[in-house]
Amino acid sequence: LDEEASNALRRAFKERGENVGSWRQACYKPLVDIACRHGWDIDAVFNAHPRLSIWYVPTKLRQLCHLERNNAAAALVG
Repeated sequence: LDEEASNALRRAFKERGENVGSWRQACYKPLVDIACRHGWDIDAVFNAHPRLSIWYVPTKLRQLCHLERNNAAAALVG
């Protein structure tokens, strides 16, 4: 959601020789955290934000949300 922070993060990953997947994962982390605060509804997060509402929710982001939700549920049980 912060374009400057995202670009700085992308440059840092590029300088370290890391791939786009690593940068993408790092950029998705704040969105996963936001989804957590909204009942894991990543679609609602995208629909509510004017700059995100024009995009579809990437499959990888959706998978990360499901993984984190399952991990959080397992931590409560365990």
